[in-house]
Amino acid sequence: MLNRHPRVAIPLESLFIIDYLQAASSFSLEQLKAMLVREPEIKEWGLEVSATDLESCPTIADCIAELHEMYAAQSGADVWGQKTPRLVRHLDLLESMFPAARVIHLIRDPRAVVNSLIRSDVHRSDSYHASLRWLKDVQYGLESETRRPDVTIRLRYAELVTRPEEAVSQALEFIGLSANRISGTAQSAGGKEEYSEFYANIHGNLNRQPTASFIDKWRRELSSEDLEVVEAICGPLMAELGFEPELTSPRLKRGRIRKMKIRRVFLALLQAMRYARFRRNYLAYLIWRKSRLGLLREFLWNVNY
Repeated sequence: MLNRHPRVAIPLESLFIIDYLQAASSFSLEQLKAMLVREPEIKEWGLEVSATDLESCPTIADCIAELHEMYAAQSGADVWGQKTPRLVRHLDLLESMFPAARVIHLIRDPRAVVNSLIRSDVHRSDSYHASLRWLKDVQYGLESETRRPDVTIRLRYAELVTRPEEAVSQALEFIGLSANRISGTAQSAGGKEEYSEFYANIHGNLNRQPTASFIDKWRRELSSEDLEVVEAICGPLMAELGFEPELTSPRLKRGRIRKMKIRRVFLALLQAMRYARFRRNYLAYLIWRKSRLGLLREFLWNVNY
């Protein structure tokens, strides 16, 4: 939605950013630049870059900013952003590297999030791991709100789809842009065909008008067992945020959790197979980068959450 503003450019999800920022103190800038320009995700942005394009950048954060500015320049924009959900876990690092950044913390009912992740072709999750992911990510966002309230704003998914013009105007005003009347639909993203096919299902609604039909979709699709898992894990925080629980005393059953942990291994394999089919270059480079930067063990440990 923000991409519809003529001054804003937000590229496709970019999970590589944090790896380079974390490695800044352990590798030379030249080493990181050489790796960065070969990132498949940058090609998916529609950019072709080389190390010479980053010669004037004194830090890896400046390199990342330069790449975003190059992306934005393609459409004549001068404000860039990121929409990668996992970045919420690294806001301390991002804020230290990009002190002028603003954070838009988007919150959605955990039952809707879990229902979506269970049915995702990309994430292949279950109610247990998806609930833990929601809990962790929202807590990080709330910590940012408390720590730096002047640069963090909270928006709710329900408000975004029921009153899109109002919500987007609020976000634009927060980041210092005039709230020109823009469409409530998202802008078509450029990039390689490989990426588009991989994300075809989850990005299928991006160019449609916002609809409230997904707000309570979980009521029809989430099983009673999965609902109990979600509310047992997320119940206290979801109630604090104004999401009314359905159950009075939900419990986590050890047997069911054990089964989901085992099943998650197979779901992860299916997810990896999808990457190998549609984004082979991305998967190979991700594993190589993580290994090269000493981040592979941490990645494998946290991949489920």
